Amino acid sequence: MTSVNMSSIEWPAIVKLTQHDELLYLEHQRDWLELACLYQHHFIETDQLLDSKSQLYFICATPQTIHEDPVSELPQLLRQPKILPLTEFIKWVQNHAQALGQCCVAKLAFTTVTQGFEIVRTLEE
Repeated sequence: MTSVNMSSIEWPAIVKLTQHDELLYLEHQRDWLELACLYQHHFIETDQLLDSKSQLYFICATPQTIHEDPVSELPQLLRQPKILPLTEFIKWVQNHAQALGQCCVAKLAFTTVTQGFEIVRTLEE
């Protein structure tokens, strides 16, 4: 896996933190940059970013060293060799809805990644 150029990510995107069921919806690249700045030393090696084309990226936190330039500390995104299956994404969204206190999450389903992204976006409103 190699680090990716931010222009290759299809926005919007979703961040899935390993230790949480909540998903973080990122409309634009600037939302990622804001999250990366705020959370830069708290990512773990299994945290992931999913773009709107179902491409998965591992979020690779930089070492916790002190630099004069804080931008050098931003996490890198490492492209995974596979895309996220729709069935797995449905589980992510169901767990997210349940964590937000929604009822009847077992009935929550969709047929496209775009629909899943829209559900996550609207649940955050």
